[in-house]
Amino acid sequence: MNQNKPYYAVVSGLCAALASFSGKLSSYSQHLARHIGNEQLDNFALILCLGIMVLLNACVWRFFVKALHSNGGTLVASLVSAATNYIVSAIIGWMFFHEKTTAVWWFGTVLVLGGLLLIVYDGEAEKTKSKPS
Repeated sequence: MNQNKPYYAVVSGLCAALASFSGKLSSYSQHLARHIGNEQLDNFALILCLGIMVLLNACVWRFFVKALHSNGGTLVASLVSAATNYIVSAIIGWMFFHEKTTAVWWFGTVLVLGGLLLIVYDGEAEKTKSKPS
């Protein structure tokens, strides 16, 4: 696997979005238990969702640290992880919870990611300036 590609950062962002999904799903534990047909499974569904959320958060940090150690550096890892998390969270919210994202939400997301992108390129420019020729 090429170390310049942000695979670990993408996986970190995916895990973060899925952890958020699992956390939100835990608030629907009574509904999940009813849907299964056994309301006594309410606490089990709640504990299961929260356990999955904790496990996925551990995976977020595991892969994010791996991304930080890759050749791309901290800024690229942060940008890719955040972008993946925002986009996948929006898609999951739309698909499973019928959430609607407004143009203002997307504009805010673009501004945050654009700011991170500017920081990444500024950091790259500083690296190339400081390298001896």
